[in-house]
Amino acid sequence: MRQYRIDTTEYSIQAPFNMRIAFPSDFHNGDHVRILRKIRDWKPDIILMPGDLVKGYYPKDGRLVVEHSERILPFLRGCVQIAPTYFSYGNHECLLCEEDIELLRSTGITILDNEWIELPETGGQRILLGGLTSGHVISFRRFRNQSDSTDRYPVRRKPHNVYELRTESKWLDDFEKEEGYKILLSHHPEYWRMREPYIAGRRIDLTLSGHAHGGQWRFFGQGILAPGQGLFPKYVRGIHQGDGPEAGKMVVSAGLNNTYWMFPRFGNPCELIFIELNNN
Repeated sequence: MRQYRIDTTEYSIQAPFNMRIAFPSDFHNGDHVRILRKIRDWKPDIILMPGDLVKGYYPKDGRLVVEHSERILPFLRGCVQIAPTYFSYGNHECLLCEEDIELLRSTGITILDNEWIELPETGGQRILLGGLTSGHVISFRRFRNQSDSTDRYPVRRKPHNVYELRTESKWLDDFEKEEGYKILLSHHPEYWRMREPYIAGRRIDLTLSGHAHGGQWRFFGQGILAPGQGLFPKYVRGIHQGDGPEAGKMVVSAGLNNTYWMFPRFGNPCELIFIELNNN
């Protein structure tokens, strides 16, 4: 396993309550020992993961995808020992079968699959947490349901028009109308302003995204390429403000690993984000 440099970034965001959030995105079967050490030292109240635990799509040696990505389960178990851990699906989870998903749940994490929950024990403040499932996952589910294959993993990796596919986002209409502080895990930052469901215009206080890997190569602070955004992408890291007086913010992580073996990250270290919500 190649060792990438992992920087930590801390943000302080105003909120009507205090909460410390660890935000590891795009783990991709990475270096769980180093990442867990950093998370443990920061002592978060909650750990939020917007997708891409898996690296790659196809299993090998007859094992489950999650078993083949052998650092995922130790990573999740370690996270749960630190703080309550919540996860939503990214594009790399598209191939997962029910057995994979049960293995993930066995670690104690909560998976949010196009749904939202109310967080418990929040000191009188209503805090809602939603998870927006990647359109890649939705598309592959449809393909799996239509397939005659009895294999765990149908042969087709993903449809050709994958970047045109929509996720199932109608539930967000109800989510944004709920009273309380709303946090959304949304793997794809292009869902912010570039594609439906256009989260930037919604009453959602904080959106956490990844996927773009910081733009892969960075020159003079500019990312060069990101899936779903093309050349010179805008939403690859940092904080972005939504549209209108009731819109919230999106924080984009540059991710914890690399998946383009032909295009290693350049001028673009991996990133683990910590967010302190505070009422000061």
